[in-house]
Amino acid sequence: MLSLIPQILWLAPFTATILRIGVGISFIYAGYFLIVRRNDLTKIRLPILGSPASWMLWISGVITIFDGLAILVGYGTQAAAIIGIIIVIKHMSLSKQYESLRPLPRSTYALLFLMCLALLISGAGPLGLDFPL
Repeated sequence: MLSLIPQILWLAPFTATILRIGVGISFIYAGYFLIVRRNDLTKIRLPILGSPASWMLWISGVITIFDGLAILVGYGTQAAAIIGIIIVIKHMSLSKQYESLRPLPRSTYALLFLMCLALLISGAGPLGLDFPL
């Protein structure tokens, strides 16, 4: 099959790097959202847990930010992608009535799930800190 734009095929090895940048920035934003809005989010009543404590949201935000940073720089990319998949599933499992707890739309989390899955399979790429064995 012919390529539509053959001049950019030299960028193919950097696909994982582009995925890492997108996922990392998204997770950093989601963690920042949880930390900054934690006082507002503690007023929401969840069915089993009740109202989440401020420290729970703070820890969740910090873990999300550190995971985003690890993916962004490519350090422990496959382990960070697994943690990212867990974070994405956690955020996607929130029902419509708890929409304010979710920093990003559900469709964005579906794409982040697929991007983390691709990073789990492909690794960090050429500009990551991970080295293939």
